[in-house]
Amino acid sequence: MAEQGPWESFVDGLGSDTEFAPAASEAEIAAAEKALGVRFPAELRSLLLEGDGLQDEDGAGAIWSAEDIAEQNLSFRREEGFRELYMPFDNLLFFADDGTGDQFAFGITADGKIGKSDIYRWDHETDGREWFAGDLRQYLEFRLDPSYYEEEEE
Repeated sequence: MAEQGPWESFVDGLGSDTEFAPAASEAEIAAAEKALGVRFPAELRSLLLEGDGLQDEDGAGAIWSAEDIAEQNLSFRREEGFRELYMPFDNLLFFADDGTGDQFAFGITADGKIGKSDIYRWDHETDGREWFAGDLRQYLEFRLDPSYYEEEEE
């Protein structure tokens, strides 16, 4: 059995039944960054280099692959119907979903860079964008905690 990397050890330590995909290459991450015109945060890059995506126990994308990050963000930015329904998505770098339609993102500053390591949750029903976590580790702690879904149902 291969030795676990730091992200896989961290996620396993949360007691979550998740599955890492095989690692992304630097070239795959660079292609996604180029397509979106933004460099991914260091913590997201390191996770993708360890596992190109992370599925939760229900099959939702707790972390998308580098390719999916590019495809999903481009789709949201280019979809004509979304322009009529929602505020622009150019200031968000979506990287995950919760399986219910809501998505998680890093904020992109006006100069086209990822700002702080804060993560925001986008509500697909209200177009609300609210703070969710201070960094990727805290995001995973919250996101992979089974009580997250119990709170949502209340």
